[in-house]
Amino acid sequence: MDKILQELLRIDPSKECIKFLVKRIQNDNYRGLQISQHNRYTQKEILVILKEIYELCKDELLQMRTTDLSKRPSNIEGEEKYARLTNNIAREIKRCTQDSLRKNIFVDLHRMGLIDRFNPKKKRLNPFDKGVKKYTALTSFGIKFLQTEDIFTQNLLFTRALENLMQGFGEEILSMILELKFSYLTMYEILFFATFLGQKLEARIYHKNDIIELIQDYRRLSKIQQKTLIKHLKTYCNPQNFIGDKTQKRDFHNWTNATQQILSLLTQMAYFEWNKTDKKLHIRINEKSLFENSTKLKRSMQQKIEYFKQHNVCKEKGFESHHIVPLCFASSKEEFQVLDKWENMVYIDAFSHAKITQNNNANMRLTMMMFFLAILMTKKSFVKMKKI
Repeated sequence: MDKILQELLRIDPSKECIKFLVKRIQNDNYRGLQISQHNRYTQKEILVILKEIYELCKDELLQMRTTDLSKRPSNIEGEEKYARLTNNIAREIKRCTQDSLRKNIFVDLHRMGLIDRFNPKKKRLNPFDKGVKKYTALTSFGIKFLQTEDIFTQNLLFTRALENLMQGFGEEILSMILELKFSYLTMYEILFFATFLGQKLEARIYHKNDIIELIQDYRRLSKIQQKTLIKHLKTYCNPQNFIGDKTQKRDFHNWTNATQQILSLLTQMAYFEWNKTDKKLHIRINEKSLFENSTKLKRSMQQKIEYFKQHNVCKEKGFESHHIVPLCFASSKEEFQVLDKWENMVYIDAFSHAKITQNNNANMRLTMMMFFLAILMTKKSFVKMKKI
């Protein structure tokens, strides 16, 4: 195994991207970011699930099964609607069991902000709270998403739901693509580098600018060097090369599957499209997207430059631009353009940026109306903030 690692380093000993990957694959957290790897949904399927919930109980609480079918095959009193719901969903999307609904689907819907879950005392829970979940109900956001008739607006609302699920990863990917010299990401660039955003390795947390630098370094490798790198990584990450449980093994196939799941979510967002020809993730540019043409895309890129100009601030290592009101809060092109302005940006340290992103922007206390008024009333509302 050490021989394979040495062969990896010999591809080009000067490349930081290779040194990083050698360290990454030796780490138990080599797979990095984990997002709903067991569930692959489409927007249409999510809408079907929400529709079935709404038709059965509107916005009222629904009692769920709390025990696996293998332990208790029959439903108890109060679970009749839940059993009916499962059957209705399974009939429509051709897959769903009482166990998968509560243990997988509802977990993701809660993280998307489309439903709430409650404990046996009917106390509303956080999506990541442990313990028994006995009841569920649609949120106001879930009902709004379900009942929105305009397809474009519905797509934007689904983008917000996916951003909730991915904890802001989509907007980070959008920012990375905009900042890279060539505006795209390949599957391997996402697999090897982007999925390690916010992860810790040898006492170092890899922030967005670190990931961008690694991707740029990787792109400087020749095509032959990249192919050799991938070949050696596949050879090393073979479960048969390791003993012990899954945490001690390396599995390139599972690692790739997790990234493909992330890609399947990204390509359903209003920001992106996957080009099957060149096999790259691009920013979506057409009349149905947020960016109708390359001119508007360039204008979006210019906003960060304008921020530094307006505040007389220079770029500094360890600091990153952050949208105060997330872009995913937009429900129209007009709102997106207002949010994607330098006035809605703040230059903060990378650690704080990652912390805000990972907690689903819970730090934000500014309503949309207040924000729009602030934009109209002042041109320099936000200043560079350093970590205290």
